[in-house]
Amino acid sequence: MTGTEKGRPAGVQAKDTARVVFTPSGRRGSFPIGATLLEAARDLGVDLDSVCGGRGLCGRCQVTVFEGENLKQSIVSKASHLSPPNPDEVLYGEINGLAEGRRLGCTARIRGDILIDVPPESQVHRQVVRKRAEVRAIEVAPAVRLHYVEVAEPGPGRPADGFAGLKRALKEQWG
Repeated sequence: MTGTEKGRPAGVQAKDTARVVFTPSGRRGSFPIGATLLEAARDLGVDLDSVCGGRGLCGRCQVTVFEGENLKQSIVSKASHLSPPNPDEVLYGEINGLAEGRRLGCTARIRGDILIDVPPESQVHRQVVRKRAEVRAIEVAPAVRLHYVEVAEPGPGRPADGFAGLKRALKEQWG
């Protein structure tokens, strides 16, 4: 349920929905109270990674909550506008560590208007270097080679051999 719902003018929000704005993409929409940030991100096409399918296991969907009033987005965002960390998120934080101010998008549920930053390490299409660059000699083996070949000229008593003569000369001179 993004954007405006049918029968309601733009800018008017239902009481059971909250506005969610994602940065750096700037994508925004209205979502039902109780929806997860990952669901909102997927609905809006926001670049938020989640390898585990939203089960709170991988930690790839980490987001940062903006605290305060954002005049540009016309939104007042608070960490309390998200649900408290659930047991899966707490366990993930204890085992793997969760940076200050970070939440797992798959477990954090929307409770009010919120501005969310998706850090580069949580974006699906971030630049990834998967192989170490190394310098090595590259041997080129072309399919075609240039060879200078001398073929006997046809004359009296020596007819032109054509292709057979060229093959014979290549074998004798170049192996």
